[in-house]
Amino acid sequence: MKTIAIAAAALAFALSAPVTDAQETFPSRLITVVNPNAPGGTSDIITRGMTEPLQRAFKQTVVTVNRVGAGGAVGGLYVARAPADGYTVLLNTVTHVLIPITEQVLGRPAPYSPDDFILLARVTADPLLFVVHPSLPVKSVKELVALAKARPGELTFSSTGLYGSGHIAMAMLMRAANINLLHSPYNGGGPAMTAVLGGHVYMFQAPAGVASPQIASGRVRLIAQTGAKRVPALPDTPTLREAGYDAEFILWAGYFAPVKTPPAAARAWQAALRESAADPRFKSAMEKINVIVDYLDGDALRAWYDTELKRLEREIRAIGKIEART
Repeated sequence: MKTIAIAAAALAFALSAPVTDAQETFPSRLITVVNPNAPGGTSDIITRGMTEPLQRAFKQTVVTVNRVGAGGAVGGLYVARAPADGYTVLLNTVTHVLIPITEQVLGRPAPYSPDDFILLARVTADPLLFVVHPSLPVKSVKELVALAKARPGELTFSSTGLYGSGHIAMAMLMRAANINLLHSPYNGGGPAMTAVLGGHVYMFQAPAGVASPQIASGRVRLIAQTGAKRVPALPDTPTLREAGYDAEFILWAGYFAPVKTPPAAARAWQAALRESAADPRFKSAMEKINVIVDYLDGDALRAWYDTELKRLEREIRAIGKIEART
């Protein structure tokens, strides 16, 4: 009887023991956020601004790792193949979903699919800022369009890469205004802006975080914004729609995790992201560069995301195949 009692006690202890590593409370170790774009771009600015708030929310170390290449595809593929445990996630802009949508539309194999990820939360949503080099003799979009029609195929613009946000946005304007500009793609927002500053290209539809410091310093001229309406930080800057061109484009950024990430880890991420996006220091840092914190998760996020993916696919199909030099 004593042996049975001891065995029963041992079984009861085993059943009440802490859960195994497979069921451990998330997070219990270092977290890695992958930035797939070059330093200086919007995703880099956001993820580094979110690092300290996330560390406080998670009570764990959070590090950012840059995995740059192929317009963001390298970093996206890395996270898609990472263990789906919540410890490796991706912070990227709309470019992340533009890549597989574009490849699908063009009939090419995609490095990953939007279905390989869950969008944990949207953190920011901004119009692009249409800036030109001061040497370009235009102060409005209508003046730019007139100049482009007088010099077809001569005026150059930079972008964050072929079929990246800046490229798609400018292609939409070219289609709406019936103009032809010469495309010069770069690997990220920082390098694309540097090209404008150096006079290597004339213009760039740039992320607010990248463009705002250069606008403030007078090194580039702001002529328009790509949102549906003027943003409060730039009340005197008209939208492309106000100029008569249907070329609305929003640059949003969010955190993505592999699709099989456990629900508990996803919920922990959303709670931490919600708290971090509301952090006064993060919001202040974003306000200084005119980046709009526009947090969204849950059912509202899923409804918006589904609509956004369909809209982007329609736009890319309308644009069609674009050669690298156009």
